[in-house]
Amino acid sequence: MTNVECRAVIIDDEAWIREGLSEHIDWKKLGIVLVKVFHDGADAFAYLKEEPVDIILSDIRMPNMTGLEMLAKLRDSASESAANDFSRIKTIFLSGYNDFKFAQEALRLGAVDFLLKPSDLVDIENALLKAKHLWTSNGAIQFKQLCSTEPTEEPGSYLIKRALNYIHAHFAEEIHLTDIAKELSVTPNHLSRLFRQDIDQSFSDYLSQMRMNKACSLLVESNMKIYQIGDMLAYTNPRCFREWFQKNTGMSPVEYRKKHT
Repeated sequence: MTNVECRAVIIDDEAWIREGLSEHIDWKKLGIVLVKVFHDGADAFAYLKEEPVDIILSDIRMPNMTGLEMLAKLRDSASESAANDFSRIKTIFLSGYNDFKFAQEALRLGAVDFLLKPSDLVDIENALLKAKHLWTSNGAIQFKQLCSTEPTEEPGSYLIKRALNYIHAHFAEEIHLTDIAKELSVTPNHLSRLFRQDIDQSFSDYLSQMRMNKACSLLVESNMKIYQIGDMLAYTNPRCFREWFQKNTGMSPVEYRKKHT
């Protein structure tokens, strides 16, 4: 895998940003080949449907199709294409809008980093290196071992499958068992029993573990500040986030980041 070419694209509606990223990032030193540059998500999506790409460096707000819409369409198209495994593409978002709703949606869609414009080239190159590291076989294995707590077997209950889909879509929000039970038209007690029966975990434990996975991911892969990561995972109080993380890992978020990066 290490001898396979790592291919990247840039997507941004501002020409000066496209040119700056193309010309000033040392792609050769990073070991990444910049294969194409696009001015909006729609053109990029058409290209990505046909051509293999490993890393996307994209703006969020663009005409015709936003970066988030493009990534969502790629994820939806993953099962339709045998030639291109869209789920393995590593995406880094750049945005001029300091809005955590964008960051939360980017996280839910599997983005590996979210940087605010203007970002230093060093920060962007570091994000690209982390994306490349995750793209390689060894990087993917190391990361999976680092923070993998989701069940390995698919649950049998259709209701639980729907419940887990809901959690995956809303884990960055403040959600409760009653919210999911209402969505599925069942009682909270019944849904709680199904969690214990099908995945041998309580709802709260599963949600906590999923958030922990994402916290580990962001600490290792992104340059986001600790309080930003906590805020994205529904821990708006930085102290509560630190205490929760310490309780579950035995180390603070800062210590975890230093140990694994």
